[in-house]
Amino acid sequence: MYKLLVIADDFTGAMDTGVQFSKKGVPTLVLTVDQLPFEGMGGVDCKGAEVLVVDTESRHLSANEAHDIVAKVTARARVHGLRHFYKKTDSALRGNIGAELGGMMAGGGKCLTFVPAFPKSRRVTRNGIHYIDGVEVGRSIFSKDPFTPVTHSAVADIVHMQTDIQTENISSDAYEKIVLEPERQTIRVLDSESMDDIEALGAHLKRGGNMELLAGCAGFAEILPELLDLPKHEFKWEKKADNVLVVSGSVNPISIEQIAYGESIGFSMYILSHGQKLTPSYPDSAECEIFVRNIVSELERNRRVIIGAVKEASVLETPEEGVSENEASKLVAGNIGEITLRILRGANVGNLVVFGGDTLHGVLSKIGGDGVVPLAEISPGVAAAKILSERYDGVVITKSGGLGDKDVLRQIEKFVFGREESL
Repeated sequence: MYKLLVIADDFTGAMDTGVQFSKKGVPTLVLTVDQLPFEGMGGVDCKGAEVLVVDTESRHLSANEAHDIVAKVTARARVHGLRHFYKKTDSALRGNIGAELGGMMAGGGKCLTFVPAFPKSRRVTRNGIHYIDGVEVGRSIFSKDPFTPVTHSAVADIVHMQTDIQTENISSDAYEKIVLEPERQTIRVLDSESMDDIEALGAHLKRGGNMELLAGCAGFAEILPELLDLPKHEFKWEKKADNVLVVSGSVNPISIEQIAYGESIGFSMYILSHGQKLTPSYPDSAECEIFVRNIVSELERNRRVIIGAVKEASVLETPEEGVSENEASKLVAGNIGEITLRILRGANVGNLVVFGGDTLHGVLSKIGGDGVVPLAEISPGVAAAKILSERYDGVVITKSGGLGDKDVLRQIEKFVFGREESL
């Protein structure tokens, strides 16, 4: 039986949090909500996993839809015996934060502990204000996100945009307060600026026993194996050091800078045209067949190839008239998924790197399978995994569009090849 259910609103978030358990020897399985085997939660078919991570794909849904899907998943999991829940939130606080925290609390539970910080990625919470690289999140690049802009910097203000549940901010010098249960239903927002802070608040949580409903990103999740005394097992896996195909559908400036850096260190770069991304019939066209053959040949020649949606944030295409940005995003992800599947059929790709949650969902929906097993953390926010699918037996490496250092492809290159490839 699963010991913990993690609910994420996109697939890269599910991965960078799921790997926090597997890297410490806790078997973990990542599924989409459509794959969720509620009957398996009672011990019928856990695939050996102790932690189940589910991607609800609710980042771009309405607040009411996001609330309801999280409430439904949580309630059904309770029926099947689960008692520990973790609402994985975006480390930049994008998405339906308040609605989804409220959804998790809808089935009961007086207190939810929310730790938004991800110190290893320079995302901290101080006096209830969330900062990214020293900048208040409401003034950061995430305030200009084309799909889910963050318009506030106070975590409580972000939460209260979508729920009227009481919030309480707790500073690092008052962690002892979390030992006590609140008088009424409360979301406790905890300051934290370092892993030492997170470990300290964890010790107070364990002492108080208020660990049924938890929330945060990969930063807080890192201490949960010890906090919840999750069983650990030894497992082995093999890296494949033959080649790397990077697929980036992210329009986040951080990812755009990262693929540009990749090109500067020797990766071959292909930027998709408007038609390649937004024409539904493109994957079945002769032009796509030629494009795929070119990618396959380049992988044989250089072993390091990037396929990007955009090269500069200033040249983002707008959707066709009558097509919403969310619909366009799904179309782009679907086309990229189809193109990627065709490349995998034509080439022996050892390492498939995917930037962006929507893109990852689009790729995995085409590859299919019975879930994803996180294996290793390459760097904060970057996870290596295996897809349980007959269509692809290589390693998939995932990264949220807004996470990672500029040289993340250099880090991935070292992980794959064990060294830096020469230019």
